[in-house]
Amino acid sequence: MNIKTDQTLDAKGLACPMPIVKAKKAIKELASGQVIKIEATDKGSTADMKAWADKTGNQYLGTTEDHDVLSHYIRKSSDEDTQEKQHPNVVGNESIESLDENAVILDVRES
Repeated sequence: MNIKTDQTLDAKGLACPMPIVKAKKAIKELASGQVIKIEATDKGSTADMKAWADKTGNQYLGTTEDHDVLSHYIRKSSDEDTQEKQHPNVVGNESIESLDENAVILDVRES
Protein backbone atom coordinates (compact mmCIF):
# COMPACT_ATOMS: atom_id res chain seq x y z
CA MET A 1 0.00 0.00 0.00
CA ASN A 2 1.58 3.27 -1.12
CA ILE A 3 -0.37 6.17 0.39
CA LYS A 4 0.88 9.75 0.56
CA THR A 5 0.37 10.99 4.11
CA ASP A 6 0.27 14.52 5.46
CA GLN A 7 0.91 13.65 9.11
CA THR A 8 2.15 10.67 11.13
CA LEU A 9 0.94 10.01 14.66
CA ASP A 10 2.94 7.74 16.98
CA ALA A 11 0.55 5.74 19.15
CA LYS A 12 2.88 2.77 19.63
CA GLY A 13 2.77 1.19 23.08
CA LEU A 14 -0.65 2.67 23.86
CA ALA A 15 -3.67 0.52 24.67
CA CYS A 16 -7.32 1.16 23.85
CA PRO A 17 -8.74 3.81 23.85
CA MET A 18 -5.62 5.99 23.67
CA PRO A 19 -4.81 5.50 19.93
CA ILE A 20 -8.32 6.78 19.13
CA VAL A 21 -8.07 9.66 21.62
CA LYS A 22 -4.77 10.80 20.07
CA ALA A 23 -6.11 10.33 16.52
CA LYS A 24 -9.18 12.42 17.32
CA LYS A 25 -7.01 15.30 18.51
CA ALA A 26 -4.55 15.02 15.63
CA ILE A 27 -7.14 14.88 12.85
CA LYS A 28 -8.57 18.22 13.98
CA GLU A 29 -5.31 19.82 12.84
CA LEU A 30 -5.60 18.45 9.29
CA ALA A 31 -7.29 20.15 6.38
CA SER A 32 -10.14 18.37 4.59
CA GLY A 33 -8.87 15.60 2.34
CA GLN A 34 -5.52 15.24 4.10
CA VAL A 35 -4.38 11.80 5.25
CA ILE A 36 -3.04 10.83 8.66
CA LYS A 37 -0.96 7.72 9.32
CA ILE A 38 -1.45 6.36 12.82
CA GLU A 39 1.22 3.92 13.99
CA ALA A 40 0.03 1.58 16.77
CA THR A 41 0.99 -1.70 18.39
CA ASP A 42 -2.42 -2.49 19.93
CA LYS A 43 -3.84 -5.38 17.86
CA GLY A 44 -7.40 -4.19 18.57
CA SER A 45 -6.69 -0.80 17.05
CA THR A 46 -7.55 -1.97 13.52
CA ALA A 47 -11.22 -2.58 14.34
CA ASP A 48 -11.27 0.53 16.53
CA MET A 49 -9.89 2.77 13.76
CA LYS A 50 -12.36 1.43 11.19
CA ALA A 51 -15.31 1.94 13.52
CA TRP A 52 -14.16 5.40 14.62
CA ALA A 53 -13.64 6.57 11.02
CA ASP A 54 -17.11 5.34 10.05
CA LYS A 55 -18.69 6.94 13.10
CA THR A 56 -17.07 10.33 12.45
CA GLY A 57 -17.54 10.39 8.67
CA ASN A 58 -13.81 10.18 7.93
CA GLN A 59 -12.52 7.70 5.34
CA TYR A 60 -10.67 4.62 6.56
CA LEU A 61 -8.15 3.81 3.82
CA GLY A 62 -6.65 0.67 5.29
CA THR A 63 -4.02 -0.80 7.57
CA THR A 64 -0.60 -2.32 6.97
CA GLU A 65 1.54 -4.28 9.40
CA ASP A 66 5.32 -4.28 9.61
CA HIS A 67 7.14 -5.99 12.50
CA ASP A 68 4.23 -5.70 14.98
CA VAL A 69 3.58 -2.05 14.08
CA LEU A 70 0.17 -1.38 12.55
CA SER A 71 -0.07 1.66 10.28
CA HIS A 72 -3.64 2.93 9.92
CA TYR A 73 -4.48 5.43 7.18
CA ILE A 74 -7.44 7.80 7.54
CA ARG A 75 -8.47 10.67 5.24
CA LYS A 76 -10.16 13.59 6.95
CA SER A 77 -13.71 14.19 5.84
CA SER A 78 -14.42 17.10 3.54
CA ASP A 79 -17.09 18.29 5.97
CA GLU A 80 -15.32 20.42 8.59
CA ASP A 81 -18.28 20.21 10.96
CA THR A 82 -18.65 16.43 10.95
CA GLN A 83 -20.07 15.30 14.26
CA GLU A 84 -19.90 11.81 15.66
CA LYS A 85 -23.10 9.98 14.82
CA GLN A 86 -25.18 8.94 17.78
CA HIS A 87 -27.72 6.14 17.49
CA PRO A 88 -30.26 6.21 20.32
CA ASN A 89 -31.77 2.76 19.65
CA VAL A 90 -29.02 0.18 19.61
CA VAL A 91 -29.48 -3.54 20.18
CA GLY A 92 -26.61 -5.39 21.80
CA ASN A 93 -25.25 -8.76 20.73
CA GLU A 94 -26.75 -10.43 23.81
CA SER A 95 -30.27 -9.47 22.70
CA ILE A 96 -29.68 -10.78 19.20
CA GLU A 97 -28.17 -14.05 20.42
CA SER A 98 -31.20 -14.71 22.62
CA LEU A 99 -33.66 -14.50 19.69
CA ASP A 100 -35.47 -17.55 18.35
CA GLU A 101 -33.67 -19.18 15.40
CA ASN A 102 -36.63 -18.24 13.15
CA ALA A 103 -36.37 -14.56 14.02
CA VAL A 104 -35.70 -12.09 11.21
CA ILE A 105 -33.44 -9.09 11.74
CA LEU A 106 -33.88 -6.16 9.39
CA ASP A 107 -31.11 -3.55 9.37
CA VAL A 108 -32.62 -0.16 8.45
CA ARG A 109 -29.61 2.05 9.11
CA GLU A 110 -28.71 4.61 6.49
CA SER A 111 -25.24 5.71 5.44
